[in-house]
Amino acid sequence: MKEQTYRVYEAIKLDPLASQQAIADRLGMSRESVAGHIMQLTRQGYILGKGYLLAEQNAYVVLGGANVDINGHSNATLKSGDSNPGTISQSPGGVGRNIAENLARLGEHVHLVAPIGLDQRGDWLIEQTRLSGVETHNVLRHDTLPTGTYLAINNDNGQLQAAIADMRIIDTLDEQKLSSKQALLQSAYSIIIDANLSAEVIEWLAKQPLSARFIADAVSTAKAPRLRSILPQLSLLKVNQDEARAILDSNETEPEKLAEALLNAGVEEILLSLGSQGVLFANVEYSQRKACHPSSSVSDSGAGDALLAGYISARQQNKNLDQALSFALACAAMTLESPHANHPELTVQNVTQWIEKL
Repeated sequence: MKEQTYRVYEAIKLDPLASQQAIADRLGMSRESVAGHIMQLTRQGYILGKGYLLAEQNAYVVLGGANVDINGHSNATLKSGDSNPGTISQSPGGVGRNIAENLARLGEHVHLVAPIGLDQRGDWLIEQTRLSGVETHNVLRHDTLPTGTYLAINNDNGQLQAAIADMRIIDTLDEQKLSSKQALLQSAYSIIIDANLSAEVIEWLAKQPLSARFIADAVSTAKAPRLRSILPQLSLLKVNQDEARAILDSNETEPEKLAEALLNAGVEEILLSLGSQGVLFANVEYSQRKACHPSSSVSDSGAGDALLAGYISARQQNKNLDQALSFALACAAMTLESPHANHPELTVQNVTQWIEKL
């Protein structure tokens, strides 16, 4: 940043509501010169829009799915093709939105960019997300399609047996709508995407001149291949073994070899979920497995999202690799013990105390 531009930036930080003329008078510059520097700061992502809203340091921008989760939990052994006594609950969900909420609860500054219907369910979803600490003013409302809904059936052990996802609305998040968020994207420290985004949008993001680190969650075997075009741009990829095989179009069963193949495709770091066996971390220099913490599972919805958010947050806290993996697995285990996709008490302090009690 040039010296004069930096002076304007510092003046705006001191008084974000000051007029261009007031800034010019304070700095001994012409109003036209100040306007030019403000335009440059906006293009570079230091200013996010009208009112001179300044970009935050270390801010995460999450782009992906946001929906309402409706969870059915059977009280006894689930009988296929029959009515099963149990409980039904509603909670905020969506892979991208879950990651954003978990990061916010862990103390990170997070913006969510996601399409949400202009309906009562959407109003509720935005409010619940905002209350968790996520910045929601970049959510995109759609006036014809309903808010995304995820309907899950879990057995008496909390394991997912079947689900239906009505995520038609995610396809409305296109290049044109994201172009209106360029200043936000330019200002991001890290951009986190999930594979609910269309392949076209993911390819568009990969071509943008952004300085942010890219992080991705593969979501499912059906959607994971959409990430192929962005693999060389990814600082971190979170996948399970089936998703890794889908991306690579491979039948490989050895986790270390799956991770190696993804690294050879250009990914910087791999967080490979091994289910009940824990997680495998790998980069070009090193790999490490870490076993799961013992927990009493209520529902496995959202555990993978908590794993990724926990790892990102732990690294931001400057924890070493072993500590970061332990922290991430604790976030996942706490989420498994919650009936919802996000644990409402997920904080750094609570996760740390949870680990200490083991």
